[in-house]
Amino acid sequence: LSLVGSEMCIRDSFNRSLFHINFCNNKRNNDLMLDTKNFEKTLYQDTKKAFKNIIQKYGNDLYVMGFYHTGSYSLLPMFNTLSDLKKVFEAEYNNDVSSFYMAKWNPEDYPMLEDYSEYFDETTLECQKLEDSIDLFQSDIEAMDNWHQWLTTMEKVLIQLDAEGIFSNGIEREKITLAILAYDEEESIQFKRIKRLNPPTVLAQIQADFEAMVSEREKCEQEALNAFN
Repeated sequence: LSLVGSEMCIRDSFNRSLFHINFCNNKRNNDLMLDTKNFEKTLYQDTKKAFKNIIQKYGNDLYVMGFYHTGSYSLLPMFNTLSDLKKVFEAEYNNDVSSFYMAKWNPEDYPMLEDYSEYFDETTLECQKLEDSIDLFQSDIEAMDNWHQWLTTMEKVLIQLDAEGIFSNGIEREKITLAILAYDEEESIQFKRIKRLNPPTVLAQIQADFEAMVSEREKCEQEALNAFN
């Protein structure tokens, strides 16, 4: 073979090897990814049914709707009303202004958090199937990828329902914050997700709330750090 021909053979061999590596890596990544198709379909159906009933019952008294998760592969339909916020703020927080954001955005304080859980029986089964499909020996990175994929699926369902007008049929969309919350999650992380789920008119109304909570958390963490040092 000529030098040019040898170089072409080497290059072709290299390209085939590279293609094989990429193919194997992609296949491995696909194998590691959660198959969320059934979960997404079931969550969409359950959420649509539950939220239609919630909106019909509470209307413009609602100020937040979405999902609550506990840090594992389980979730509940989440919502709260201004009426219940007022009651909880008075009964549990003694109308302490400094705790208002906690009462408003901590789903643990939402009185009706589990009232519509029966609507999510099929979703709960799909969540269990997803959790059972996870490799027990996965790396931390793989576990985080799966977790973000699960959360992203929940976002997709809320965005789809919003596009279909579920949250503007019988209520004023700009008064509803769509959210996926957990009681122990950092507010900055929650707000990033909320930004993807809501129009600017909604964000303008709640941004000060989350900025205040983020600031308060940073202050507490700094005080704890100073005490430790």
